[in-house]
Amino acid sequence: MAGIMDFTEIIKKVNGNPELMAQIAKADPKEGVALLRKANIDASEDDIKKIQATVADGKLDLGDIKDLAGSLFKK
Repeated sequence: MAGIMDFTEIIKKVNGNPELMAQIAKADPKEGVALLRKANIDASEDDIKKIQATVADGKLDLGDIKDLAGSLFKK
């Protein structure tokens, strides 16, 4: 899986761009991969599905994801 980022790394990179996150949340997985490639982020369709599931379950909004990503990378 060389070149593919961990799901949390993808969220960290995307969290500063709410417009991109919103596009990914609505795109089909192949379109989501293409959107991230345009932003120079390698991702799999499974990663896109995880992002979409996280947003779609209603438990986390985009602000919560940003907070989560920030806390995961404070080391």
